[in-house]
Amino acid sequence: MDNRPIGLLDSGVGGFTVVKKVIEKMPNESTVFIGDSAHMPYGNKTREEVIELTRRSVKFLLQKDVKLIIFACNTATAAAMPVLQNEVEQQIIGVIQSGSLAASRTTKNKKVAVVATPVTINSHAYQKEIKFRDPAIEVTELAAPKLAPLIEQRKSHSVNLKAVDQSLQPILKQDFDTLVLGCTHYPIIQNEFAEVLGKQVQIVDPADQVAQYTYNVMRRDGLFNDHSGKTQHEYYTTGDANEFAAMGRSFLGEKALVAKHVNTENL
Repeated sequence: MDNRPIGLLDSGVGGFTVVKKVIEKMPNESTVFIGDSAHMPYGNKTREEVIELTRRSVKFLLQKDVKLIIFACNTATAAAMPVLQNEVEQQIIGVIQSGSLAASRTTKNKKVAVVATPVTINSHAYQKEIKFRDPAIEVTELAAPKLAPLIEQRKSHSVNLKAVDQSLQPILKQDFDTLVLGCTHYPIIQNEFAEVLGKQVQIVDPADQVAQYTYNVMRRDGLFNDHSGKTQHEYYTTGDANEFAAMGRSFLGEKALVAKHVNTENL
């Protein structure tokens, strides 16, 4: 048994989509989530910048004595996870491996599209992982640099719908039957994606598989808590704490959710 919390990090509010699934899957576990909103979007930064920013969030979570860390950020998973896995003892779980597994199981016509940030797309991480599981799957990759920053701004449905439609135009005429939301921000506007794509395309949110994989790891390693203490969920951001908390309350349905501002630059 291990009563320490689960740590999660993201470039911003997108990690709430993973936090939600983790809490639903393991309601007796405590969590600590940090969103680096002051430096988002990660998707337009260099690999070295993403590694350093992610390292700061990891250090913050380690100070919170977390028992494992979930990279609730596709860009951080693609660019920083291979490096940081060698720097910390705690197991790190990424979203790309989980999303790829879900996509390979979902597609019927062996044609999958992945929409993500430029860093994630340029790494070809999803393509590699999906083809590792099934070499016969054809993977189409699309960078959508405008979407994550837009989601952080909490725009209206009509604005989001227009942005999704414009972003997906290069692939809309292709016959993929599965689309992977390769950025954890995107499930926040999943309804807009569904509206543009239609019912013929299955949308994969890697957060579902991440929660299941985390559960399996914790069961294997004996990391579940013993229910002797109170379950707590802590939220931190390097950006505006009020805006961050408002998104959390909206997405998680926790009316009492509060967030604290932190500075990770001097850790």
